[in-house]
Amino acid sequence: MATIAEALALALEHHLAGRLAEAQQLYHRILDVDPEQPDALHFLGVLAGQVGEQALGLQLIARAVAQRPEAADMHANSGNIRRSSGQPEAAVEDYRRAVALQPDFAEAWTDMANALRSLGRSAGAIAALERAVASAPALTIAVERLGALRHEEGRLLVEQGRGTESLRPLARAADLLPLDADVAFLYGNALFAMGLREDSTLAYRNALAITPDFPSAAFNLGVALGGVDRLDDSARALERAARLDPRHLDAIDRLVVALALLGRDDEAAVWGERALDLKDRTAMGTAPALPPLPAQPRGVERRRRNVIAFSLWSGQPAGAHDPVAILRHTLALHPGWTCRVHHDGTLSADRLAELAATGADLVAVVADAPTGGPYWRLAAADDPTVARFLCRDWDAPPTADSKAAVDAWIASGLPFHILRDGVLHTEVMSGGHWGGIAGLLPELLPLAERHAAAEADRAQDHRFLRRIVWPMIRDRALVHDRAHPRHGLPIPKA
Repeated sequence: MATIAEALALALEHHLAGRLAEAQQLYHRILDVDPEQPDALHFLGVLAGQVGEQALGLQLIARAVAQRPEAADMHANSGNIRRSSGQPEAAVEDYRRAVALQPDFAEAWTDMANALRSLGRSAGAIAALERAVASAPALTIAVERLGALRHEEGRLLVEQGRGTESLRPLARAADLLPLDADVAFLYGNALFAMGLREDSTLAYRNALAITPDFPSAAFNLGVALGGVDRLDDSARALERAARLDPRHLDAIDRLVVALALLGRDDEAAVWGERALDLKDRTAMGTAPALPPLPAQPRGVERRRRNVIAFSLWSGQPAGAHDPVAILRHTLALHPGWTCRVHHDGTLSADRLAELAATGADLVAVVADAPTGGPYWRLAAADDPTVARFLCRDWDAPPTADSKAAVDAWIASGLPFHILRDGVLHTEVMSGGHWGGIAGLLPELLPLAERHAAAEADRAQDHRFLRRIVWPMIRDRALVHDRAHPRHGLPIPKA
């Protein structure tokens, strides 16, 4: 006849193998002999919980605990049944008893973390998992869950703008989950945001080593490398991002800049043409439904002035060219045209007097204008007294060649003109290099206000022109392009 110990071992073997009916039968036979045998009560209680009889399971385990209150595993299994039956608070208390009896009980710490997590107590869950991993570093489930929670903690801190605080949990997540590309990527983003550019490149490289076809990681690596003046490496990473995702406009545009800075203008021009192709296709494919442009300008009889429009506000321009010199040169090149400077209230009276002395018209923008400075010059296209308009920037002085391009446009009979004057001009049209016959387009400033409210950043005016204006004028514009021959005529020589 088998002993109780032998019967218990056989019952447990059946139990672990999933032969629950056989195990249950043996547990009952043991209890027929010894009704308070703690191991049989305990394991039968676990089995009852597994088959959905949670109340019975808790009763049986409670009887076992009464016989052996120092058994940590019994308290932990009671917690498991309570957790599965929707009693997470009671489960946490059972797990606390288990780990108080056996502080290195990694599985109980892990299960406690799951219960705490279900109660929304993430910090407690993380602390419990840290204890689990410290007790059993090879317990995969604890390592993975802790890594996931540390990742989530870091991500939430990043989203809240608490970058410094995010570094510790993200570093921990990266250490726990060294083969998780998303963790490495977010850690790199946090390092970059804190100005740790060199460290961020290591994190992005890790992400790419794990997932080689990760375009966002390649792109961010390229940006970070550019930030530490490693232009060759930056260009390689950006090209990788652009090849992984041929629609990644930011990668392509930044690659063009990197190649140009390296003096590789021919390569920059090739990628610039790709950018123009993509922007053109995207703009035309997503253009809003607008009525066709009229054949004649509205109120043509009132339109007598040709205007070259600029925008100026405090801190502008960022380049080395003085607006006063730009205005004088522009007026000398374009006799018969009026320069108009739209400005806000941040310019000093002396500065305004210098600008007015050039002969330019000064137009004050209301203090609560809903659009930013780059949009102000669009008012020339909406002005009922303007016949032709040019929108210009302060970043480069006008040239005789650009004047020849304007003359060629006027002679062409086409209503709009777009000028791309170098390899870096990869927008289908940019805010300071286009013009047209006024009164053909719908009023642009109201359209711009809606766009500006939706997308507030430094490049929003370029996107507005690409998405809204370009589809309306694309087939009625003369395009001059110095670097991208498939996208325009050569700029004429003066």
